[in-house]
Amino acid sequence: MAKVGGEVDAFCSRCQLLLTHTVIAMVGAVPVKVQCNTCRTEHRFRSATKPARAAVPGGVGRSAAVSFDQMLASQAGPPRRYVPTESFAAGDVVDHPSLGRGFVSAQKDPSKVEVTFRTGVKVLVHGKR
Repeated sequence: MAKVGGEVDAFCSRCQLLLTHTVIAMVGAVPVKVQCNTCRTEHRFRSATKPARAAVPGGVGRSAAVSFDQMLASQAGPPRRYVPTESFAAGDVVDHPSLGRGFVSAQKDPSKVEVTFRTGVKVLVHGKR
């Protein structure tokens, strides 16, 4: 059962993933406001069990909730050990010694990549000589 300060799985509209959130406010037994534990954005609760709508007014499509494990499984190639001297590209699977397994979600600049881990998104250096 959810409670204020507890954790629930919810769809994060910013991360576009099904992630763990901290409950900020409830109405009765239902969470109404949550904070994403990954990106720290506060938003209304979006249940992990609700089916996604095909489209919203204005023609903007809304995708179904995707879990971290599904996103990780969809990335190409075997996992590579994270070493700052190695270069990484979007879609590479990375094994970090302390953060665990994640995938490169974006290249910030020639020396930095954004890596999505189960616990959050981190910016890591790469290609250092």
